[in-house]
Amino acid sequence: MKMRFALFPAVLLLSGCISFTAVGPGEMNNSGLVVTTESAWNQAPKEMSRLLRPDSRSWTKNGMFLDRLIIIPAVASGEPVFRQTSQSQALPLFDSTMLPNELEELTESSIVKLFGEGVAVVETADLRPHRFGANMGVMFDLDVSVSDGPDYGGLVGAMIVDNKLNLVIFLGAKPHYYEALIEQVTRIIEETRVTGAS
Repeated sequence: MKMRFALFPAVLLLSGCISFTAVGPGEMNNSGLVVTTESAWNQAPKEMSRLLRPDSRSWTKNGMFLDRLIIIPAVASGEPVFRQTSQSQALPLFDSTMLPNELEELTESSIVKLFGEGVAVVETADLRPHRFGANMGVMFDLDVSVSDGPDYGGLVGAMIVDNKLNLVIFLGAKPHYYEALIEQVTRIIEETRVTGAS
């Protein structure tokens, strides 16, 4: 599948006036979506995460223009994956009856609507089932070509638990940052699970 989106600069660029918070290593409970890391990451502050849902998190190792791990817990049926900041965004809505390929399409469409302007091409591949703890879900790969920035590789894990969607999305600039992090991120996503909120 191919979709187009722009890389929104407010989300991707670092600012010297904004401080990040170290998270990990170890197990982190993000509103019930548990993520375990082998090393520390840097959590983006709210000023750089205005397009994320209130309980979502965005982590980076080297800066959000180079790599980021987006953690999105418990999206209820009828809600968007990202936070809608204007009526003109018209973000697609999650439905708890969605099939695996529809979750893949929802993720693509949400990113397209989120970043809107400019041009990039994202391809998804290798949609496959995966067991996240006690729950079945899916994983799939991302490949992003950007006209005015670096190309990105990525990985997505998605599962529906109690009729709510839980997502972990990784994007890393190619070749160095994607290749440096993909093994670690694959383990992080594969080991993600849902438990009680914290």
